[in-house]
Amino acid sequence: MLAQQQQWCPRCKRYVETEQKQNKLGRRSNLMKLITTCQKCRTTLSSKTVTTPASR
Repeated sequence: MLAQQQQWCPRCKRYVETEQKQNKLGRRSNLMKLITTCQKCRTTLSSKTVTTPASR
């Protein structure tokens, strides 16, 4: 888990603490999905897929 931040939640209609999770994707785990959710209502606020550097 990454550091907690405050972000606007449209469902709660206020700034809330968020939780960020990382999931590895693909056979070689070279993709990572970052998901930010509201801690109060558990709504997904943002989702982003990024590539990770190749490990040797």
